[in-house]
Amino acid sequence: MIYTQAQWLLFFFLYCFLGWIWECLYVSALEKHWVNRGFLYGPMIPIYGFGAITVLVITLPVRDSIPLIFLFGMIGATALEYLTGDVMEYLFHVRYWDYSSHRFNLNGYICLFSSLGWGLFSVLMVKLMHLPFEEWILKIPQDAASFFSTVLVGVFAVDATKSVQSALDLRELLKELSESNAVLSSLESRLENVSESIVRNSENFRTHMLEIESEIEENRKLLMHKAELSSTLHKAALFDKLKERRGHKAQRLALLKKKTEAFIAELNTLTDSGLSPAENTKFSSYRKELCEFSARLEHIEHSLKARRLKEYQKAIGMIRRNPSATSQKFKESFHELKSFYTQCDNRKK
Repeated sequence: MIYTQAQWLLFFFLYCFLGWIWECLYVSALEKHWVNRGFLYGPMIPIYGFGAITVLVITLPVRDSIPLIFLFGMIGATALEYLTGDVMEYLFHVRYWDYSSHRFNLNGYICLFSSLGWGLFSVLMVKLMHLPFEEWILKIPQDAASFFSTVLVGVFAVDATKSVQSALDLRELLKELSESNAVLSSLESRLENVSESIVRNSENFRTHMLEIESEIEENRKLLMHKAELSSTLHKAALFDKLKERRGHKAQRLALLKKKTEAFIAELNTLTDSGLSPAENTKFSSYRKELCEFSARLEHIEHSLKARRLKEYQKAIGMIRRNPSATSQKFKESFHELKSFYTQCDNRKK
């Protein structure tokens, strides 16, 4: 059977929708609550649409052989799944499905179980599902089919554009969170090393450092503490949790900035107190390094203030729709974002 362009498009969107229904029901059953599954915002999962079209085309020469339909469909759809997963992770630094925990997987993008599922899906679609769908779509007048397919293409384009932008925003947020965490950790480590060189100085300085370090430690505990959420409303709980987390991080940033400035002031005092040339060079190097850290802290502080809570909520929404998603490049930051809605979902239950 030769289809028109409009009919191919209708088949594509039909299988996108059926794939969305299947994924939502399957994932919702696993998560024990409703999940609007998929990369897109709307009720479509493109990998199923492209997979169905690939199977329909690739099995044309073997339609009379169930084993060959299974084999051709499995190979074609598996290749598509691998390519799509690889490209998406390259673009967004997030793996939106991950089979790493499954046996016989290849780089986490495909696995034997999934490939066998594609083969079974190919047989069911070609031999059972597609026949009534084909009969139904072929009955639609050509003008009507062209109109509906054009409308669906428009809706799909808008949704895809918005979803890709959200994925790019998530990538940038993960990058920013990872960079800020790395700078803060590096600074804390460097300050500890510098303190060993100047701890022999005044008792007042040591006392001042202990006070600041005590504040930092208290803030760190607050940041890690999973407190009860005050609101039973899901969105309100998420908003409160995000606000609380950002407040603790900003406080930690301010304390580190305060400690850095104290070290710089002390190093200034030391370099003006008649040290040997070697010590003077060493302390001047410390001071320069800490000044650079201070500038980076200013940048992080500005970024944190500029980042709106709505942007965090959009990013978390993307992760919520893809609960099996992972990020190898930004593992810690991805887990941090994922923990927000997990805690809120647990509270809701």
